[in-house]
Amino acid sequence: MDDRRERSSLIAQRRIRLIIAATGTLMILLILLPGAVPSHIWRSLILHELEGASDRNVAVGTVKRDSFFSYSPVITVHDVRVAQPAWAGDGNFILLKSVTARVSVFDIITGRAQPDRVRIDGLDLALIRNRDGRSNWDESGDDSDNPALVLTDLEISNSQFSFVDHKRRLSLAGPISVDSRNGLRAEASGTFLESKARFSFAGGAIAGIDPEADYPFKMALESPALHLTAEGKMRGVLNADRFVALFSAQAPTLKNLDRVIEAGLFGTQPIDLRAMVGHRDNDWFINRLKGSIGRSNLSGSANIRKREGRTKIDATIHATALDFDDLANDAGLARAATLSRRIGPRILPDTRINLSKMGPTDGQIDFTVDRLLSRRDTVFRSLKGRLSLERKVIKISELAINLKSGQLTGSVQVDHRSGAPKLSTNLILKGAALSDLIGNGDIVSATMRGRIKLSGSGDTIRAALEKADGKAVMVASDGSVRATAAHVLGQNLSGAVGKIVNDPEARVPLRCLVANFDAKNGILTPAPLAVDTEISIGRGEGRIVLDGETINLTLRGGAKGESALRIVDPIRISGTLNAPKISIAGLGKAEPADKPSVGDVLKVATKSIGNALGIGSSEEQDESFRHQPKSLDCDAVVAAAMR
Repeated sequence: MDDRRERSSLIAQRRIRLIIAATGTLMILLILLPGAVPSHIWRSLILHELEGASDRNVAVGTVKRDSFFSYSPVITVHDVRVAQPAWAGDGNFILLKSVTARVSVFDIITGRAQPDRVRIDGLDLALIRNRDGRSNWDESGDDSDNPALVLTDLEISNSQFSFVDHKRRLSLAGPISVDSRNGLRAEASGTFLESKARFSFAGGAIAGIDPEADYPFKMALESPALHLTAEGKMRGVLNADRFVALFSAQAPTLKNLDRVIEAGLFGTQPIDLRAMVGHRDNDWFINRLKGSIGRSNLSGSANIRKREGRTKIDATIHATALDFDDLANDAGLARAATLSRRIGPRILPDTRINLSKMGPTDGQIDFTVDRLLSRRDTVFRSLKGRLSLERKVIKISELAINLKSGQLTGSVQVDHRSGAPKLSTNLILKGAALSDLIGNGDIVSATMRGRIKLSGSGDTIRAALEKADGKAVMVASDGSVRATAAHVLGQNLSGAVGKIVNDPEARVPLRCLVANFDAKNGILTPAPLAVDTEISIGRGEGRIVLDGETINLTLRGGAKGESALRIVDPIRISGTLNAPKISIAGLGKAEPADKPSVGDVLKVATKSIGNALGIGSSEEQDESFRHQPKSLDCDAVVAAAMR
């Protein structure tokens, strides 16, 4: 019995030793096997990886390894062909005579293969991008999950590339090489926006270097449509996700630069810009921006970050001089000139405010313009403010516009969250000379205050205001009025004639002027329009139509003193906001040079005498002015209008 137990124990021990030995042997084989993967398995792995990555026809010739056993073997692949995707047409994306690279077996097993010591010979690379932005080198459209290629050694010989970008309207082709003496060199020629173009890229040698060290590079695109250069350093060899470079761009329009960088920029006058540009993963950093657009000069900086599918901008722009016409190209200026000839000069700008293409963009831009330039006479001198963007709402706050005299402050908002853009203004006017605003200082001289609260919908500022609701107010609490006009306002013929004969340049004090207009669907009506001078008082009626900017206002009043003979015709204001016309009953027009003649006086006197005798027709007159009117409570009327 004891012998049987002893034999059984010995057998069990032998079995345990065999299992341990077999397990150990298997573990050794499992450790050694990856280092001895045969070439035909490598070929299957490479073919599988290429087909999986490209989802298109792939062919691989022979595959060899440099030694029987190695965990980081050097693999040589011959005769590789990757076809173009179906949408790109016939032909090949990649043709490759041979490529040699060192590959870690364990990186392949873990799915993080990073080839190193790469030697490429006979590469023909055809890059294509269609009008919709789809590219044959990034079919997924998102490479955020793909690790950047890490290279310490790279050589490329006997190779060329072509790049056809239908969206950018850019087509280039030329040789590319990398060696230890000359570094990386790519030279190409072709077209950009139907103009001849040349492209060059130069980088340092890629031979035994730290793959994450700074990698210097230079690039240039030269064309009549755009001259773009960049010189800087990438953080890692050929790591376009992280770099800092000094960019310089000259072009007939900013839109041509946008063709390359695709930032949503617009057509302008010729540009000459320079900036230090940094790129880190999904973020862009623009510093030391300086240059010109047309005759406008500007500088600034901007940080552009992308988070959770949204773009956030934080920027500062300073223009020593700015002409808004520079922010339109020649075609845009020609269209504006044609429109101006057809409809006449306008005050309301036709600036587009449609934000439908703004996309998921937020942020703020602080801007300052030291001097506003214009090819036309303008009261605007400088401006500053803060432009904020949030969820398709643009708001300009802390706005301060310096005028020829006075200042306009407040805020403007464009809301495009639904439907047509909705424009809202809340602006305060202070210290502006009436003569600067309407160009008729000879009749009324006053310092104005005001408020503009208008809102409307449309694709442009003009279109939105042409249908706007709200109010527009201008008031003055002191000043002076041409005496002739004051007597006409009081419908006092004898007083008017006396001033024309004895002192045509005489003026009388202005107690207050209140131009308070209610706006409904773009039509402004007085609420009220009133003038109080030392010798007369008057009120206005009529309307201003913003669709066309036409004025049709009438001022009637009465004399505060005795009036021997009443003037029939009132003061009329007509014309447009751009060129208002003031007629004071035929006794002189808006301009000082239009002095009343003897014939004017006789005509007015004859009509007034006939009206007093009941001869001829007369316009309906306000009964409140047939007797001596009371002075306005100027403080109360002005305060009510400005509320």
